[in-house]
Formats: sequence, C-alpha cells, structure tokens
Amino acid sequence: MALDIVVKDGVMFLSGRLVGRELLRVRDAGKVLLDHPDQEIVVDLSQTDRVIDIAGIQMLAAFSRSARTRGKRFQLIGLNKIQIDAFKLAGFESLTDANSG
Repeated sequence: MALDIVVKDGVMFLSGRLVGRELLRVRDAGKVLLDHPDQEIVVDLSQTDRVIDIAGIQMLAAFSRSARTRGKRFQLIGLNKIQIDAFKLAGFESLTDANSG
C-alpha cells in the first residue's frame, strides 16, 4: 500500500508503508511543519504498516533533530510494538520514549 500523508494542525498523519521510496514525500511534508510557527511537531504512525525500514527510521530521526535545532518539540505517536523494537534495534530508542511502557 502506498504511503498517504496528511498534515493538519502541526500533526503529520501517515498511513501505508513508510519505506525508502516514499521518504522524499515525507521529507517535503516535514519541511512544511518545520517552517510552521508551532512549537510542537507530532508524527502519527498509527495507520502505517507494522514494519518500518531503516531508511524510514533514519529519516524520522533526522526530522526529530531538525525540529530540536529549531527549538521545537518532536513526538512520534501511534507506534506499534514491532516499530518500537525496530527503533530500539537501530539505536533510536529515545524517539519511542513517549510510546514505551
């Protein structure tokens, strides 16, 4: 299933497959959020496929770093256990802190 991206009120809603060939579109949507004056950026992964590849993880980590350098709070929501485990294995466990527990 192709990735669908909706940006609304400082939240990026993703549905479908978050994999390499779709990431340019996610990056472009992320730039819109980074340029918006809101102080918080939320990425909702609740409607994405269960599996996320390393390119998707790295892109979200870079998005998080860019947000922080601009003084914005970045949060991933809606992660499933497989995605949380993938972030941990890739060394980006801090991105899942709000979803652990």
